[in-house]
Amino acid sequence: MTIIKKFETIEEKNKIHKKYIVLTIISLFTLILIEIWVSNTVIAYGDKYEKLSVLEKNLRMENQILENQISENSSLKTIASKSAELGFSTLQGIQYIR
Repeated sequence: MTIIKKFETIEEKNKIHKKYIVLTIISLFTLILIEIWVSNTVIAYGDKYEKLSVLEKNLRMENQILENQISENSSLKTIASKSAELGFSTLQGIQYIR
């Protein structure tokens, strides 16, 4: 019985190496495209976040102004002057009903 061993030629070895090189290049190209897409997406969300931050600041300021107006309008001095304008007067004498 004879054992015959088939030797790989240099061309077959080069084909294997070329496949790995091509796969590596395709993988790197895909990763570069993904990185570019992620960078653009993050920049877009950063702009949206900045706009929302400005809106939040404006709303907080408006809320503070409205709280100040509420406290001014609910003060006793303002209520007394508004009631005088509407015709209410201070009570002169207390009358009890039995």
